Amino acid sequence: MHPFQEVGNQITAAVSSGHRYVPDMALKMMGSCVLILFVFLVEGVFGDEVKSVKEGDRVALNTGVTKQQLDMMRWYFNDVLIALINGDPSTSCLYDGEDGRFRDRLKVDYQTGSLIITNITTQHTGRYEAEIIRSESSGKRQNLNRSPKCNSTKIIPKSSIFVGKIIKSFSLTVNGSGSGLSPAAVAGIVVCVLLLAAAVVGVMIYFSRRSRKDKKKNKQVLE
Repeated sequence: MHPFQEVGNQITAAVSSGHRYVPDMALKMMGSCVLILFVFLVEGVFGDEVKSVKEGDRVALNTGVTKQQLDMMRWYFNDVLIALINGDPSTSCLYDGEDGRFRDRLKVDYQTGSLIITNITTQHTGRYEAEIIRSESSGKRQNLNRSPKCNSTKIIPKSSIFVGKIIKSFSLTVNGSGSGLSPAAVAGIVVCVLLLAAAVVGVMIYFSRRSRKDKKKNKQVLE
């Protein structure tokens, strides 16, 4: 059983029996709610960096590193190559991706290796990874893109070429509704609201029953 569901069941049982620790349990539920919000608002701190944007936005996926002139980088979308960045921009390549979803939408910063996606759509929701191959690791300059001409329509899976190190990963959600919130964040807020509502109702029922009991006791004393 999910821990939050267990807390809810405890409050329900306590309210039904008139348990005197209902307020404490309500506080426990509120604490659980805060935990849920924390998880959904800072998710990605220990993994992917999470981004949520609207359709039509321009999104920059920053690597956070300084790329040396001879360093080489690759960007992947859902394990498919979408950008190859060499020390020489003329031998770099931006790929259209599956179904041509990235055609004329990608730009790169050749100093940092950061990727920019313009006029973004829901088709671009997914996981992005930046791979870097440092020039000193190869011992000499080499180009990842051997072909003198970039074949932007080619589909190249990550598993067939990966040799470097993933330095940054992003989980990107594009919202067509314009809400600006990812489905996971919306789900977290809904759960939190339900928990708070249950806690408030539980406390109200508890104090209502307690008030009736106190009045009954006072009446018996007066009699």
